[in-house]
Amino acid sequence: MRAPAPVPMRAPSHTVLPGDWSDFGCRVNAWTPAELFDRYGSSRFLYPGKRARLAPYWPVILDNWQRARRAGELLHWVGSYDDPNGGWASMTSWRSTHGGWQTQHLVSHGTLVGARAVMLAGLAVRMAEKRDVAQQDWFSPGNRFAAVAFGGMVGNVSPGQAAVVPGDYVMVPLPLARSLGALQARAERVTELDDAACPELAALASRCRGDVYVRAEGLDRGDLRLSDVDRLYRLVGLRRYRRIWAAYDATGRMLAAALAYRGPLGFNFSFLENRCDLLVAPGLDTDEARRAVDAVLSAASTAYEGFEPGCLPVASSLSLDRLVTAGAERVRPYTQALWLAEAHHDFYQYIDDLYERRLRGRVAHPRRTT
Repeated sequence: MRAPAPVPMRAPSHTVLPGDWSDFGCRVNAWTPAELFDRYGSSRFLYPGKRARLAPYWPVILDNWQRARRAGELLHWVGSYDDPNGGWASMTSWRSTHGGWQTQHLVSHGTLVGARAVMLAGLAVRMAEKRDVAQQDWFSPGNRFAAVAFGGMVGNVSPGQAAVVPGDYVMVPLPLARSLGALQARAERVTELDDAACPELAALASRCRGDVYVRAEGLDRGDLRLSDVDRLYRLVGLRRYRRIWAAYDATGRMLAAALAYRGPLGFNFSFLENRCDLLVAPGLDTDEARRAVDAVLSAASTAYEGFEPGCLPVASSLSLDRLVTAGAERVRPYTQALWLAEAHHDFYQYIDDLYERRLRGRVAHPRRTT
């Protein structure tokens, strides 16, 4: 069945913003996951090399997206735009923490107008509903558009409402991850944190990635294991939880922490839904930092028993070259962009202006992805 032609997107107001997908000529969760993935393939977002890496897990990934779709916008949404001339655009977002969402996979094929529409609609709907705490997007620094759109947000929203954190992302084989703590863990006290709020962890996270990260990841409150979020995912037979290990020195000072996020495989095609965030206290000497890192990563490997890719996906704002030398696979450098709900309006204005400049003298464009 041919999708209905979208209504023309209204020029956004700088004082009163539309708050419904249809205001932008967009729809939400209108395409099935199979239809979306077919479009990903036709646009080369899902290029052959990436599809080959995902092939062993493809049935599980498709099932996870289908299950999430049954929960509607409670867990996962896909905003889409069908251009009358045959182009299309889409963007997805899924619930990461209590009030935090990971927005990703901005893909457009033959329509710059469509890419603008799904981005603005996604922000306008979140503002209208007033339910979110924060959103985040992960992008490769080599993606020029993403570097401008998401990497440039800090200077275009109010101070303290957004953060851009460059970093590294590697896949550590589980046997290697387990072995890291064989000797080093004896020198450090490693503890798995419970659900209670942990001011020490929040302070460490703030020093490593800033206060916006702390709020976006829900580290400033209790339920650190995301049990409330997990209950929502269980409604459709999925899981979303977090386990956290911290390493302490003899005085009780927290040296490092590993935040092991577990979620439906393939929500993100780089498996960021299952990443392990590595936080290391600034100022440690090289040996002290190495021991603390090895200790928490070895402990965190237990959270990935049964994880289909057989690895520990580690994300850090520090270089992970040592792990790569030891046998980990570097995926790519990734930058984590985070913004609080208070920044939605300013970010909307920034994205609107950015696309306005790109649209001058041009209606359609080749494929763009983030």
